[in-house]
Amino acid sequence: MWLVGLTQGFAQAQPAATLPFTRRALGLDEAAMSSLLAWARLGAVVAVGLSIWADRRGRRRPLLVAYFLLIVASASSGFATGPLGFGMAQAVVRGATSGLSALGVVWLAENIGPHVRAYGVGLYGAAGSLGAGIAVLGLPLADLDWRLPYFATGIGIVLLPILARRVAESPRNRTAPPATTRVGDPRRFLRNRVFLLAGAAALLPAAYSSLGLSFLTERLVGGLSLSSGQAAAMTLAAGTIGGVGFFLGGRMADTWGRRPATVIALLAILIGGIGVFHLRSPVPLFIALVISSYGSFAYVPSAFSRRAELFEREQRATAAATLTWVATIGSTIGLVTGGLLIRRLGLTATMDVLAVGVMLAVVVESLLPETKGRSLEPAPDQHPEPAEHHRPHRHPHAGQSPSKSGD
Repeated sequence: MWLVGLTQGFAQAQPAATLPFTRRALGLDEAAMSSLLAWARLGAVVAVGLSIWADRRGRRRPLLVAYFLLIVASASSGFATGPLGFGMAQAVVRGATSGLSALGVVWLAENIGPHVRAYGVGLYGAAGSLGAGIAVLGLPLADLDWRLPYFATGIGIVLLPILARRVAESPRNRTAPPATTRVGDPRRFLRNRVFLLAGAAALLPAAYSSLGLSFLTERLVGGLSLSSGQAAAMTLAAGTIGGVGFFLGGRMADTWGRRPATVIALLAILIGGIGVFHLRSPVPLFIALVISSYGSFAYVPSAFSRRAELFEREQRATAAATLTWVATIGSTIGLVTGGLLIRRLGLTATMDVLAVGVMLAVVVESLLPETKGRSLEPAPDQHPEPAEHHRPHRHPHAGQSPSKSGD
């Protein structure tokens, strides 16, 4: 899974890392590029289909399919001759990476003990961060030709046979019978208060982060007149220091709880992001980048662990993927807002408008239940059947399928 995170981070970071070069090659201005990336993110709905498959038949095969789609689509982006082809390829990338994020976290959550679960998810996130850092190091390649970093993603295909051999099915899915009906239906979440709160908590900060991350290189290169090498060095150094958030954030989530760890991460994202788009002096700007990076990295183990812990096995992958898709909708809202407001207000003022959503997300996070230490497995003396089997009006027997043991 560490290799999955590494490749995923590298592929997912390409549009933002190479944005100035890709934008000029496609003949788009900042606002048009923002809109193109926004529409491409809607492809994340593919992840919901993968997750429904995962809840019905197991995690392993959908995860491997998502990885394959990611590699092929990202490499194909380099063959695009115009905005339409590039946007379509990136839409598939978004669907695949959203599916990988959700299924990867669920797979880890079901295979790691509750007392170190967030820390384990943090290691997965750290691999993604390392991949994104490698993508930033590839900026000199983009100087030569914007297509080269996308072609480099294709190297990840050599890992697929290794993953096929080493990634086993989650133990919970090996022991429970396959689900067949009313399992993993995203429409049921609309009546679930916890899911709605989790959706709002995912959507609001994503709108802010997506625009900031997508235009970070543009801010450093186009706005502050740094060279591509200087921008890469500053981003990589700040990300390396801030990367401690994966480990500290995960440890904090496992000891203090998911809620306080997530709130602290959101505040760091907010404060650091404001600094990045307001400051011009190198040292304060670098400090703001470190703070923002720490918040973004610390958010992953706490928030993503809770997404897996809030729901039962029969809904877990679909819930996680749907929440990831909701976050992608938030990202799309952020980029569409950028497309509408950047020409009128400028990039910095547009970021300030979206910062209000992060403040609201802090409030919403305080309303979600704490899930620290929650077990995702049945008690040792219980038969591993779906969680609904305890309902008084049901009397399941051994071998009964989940479709008959609850809704």
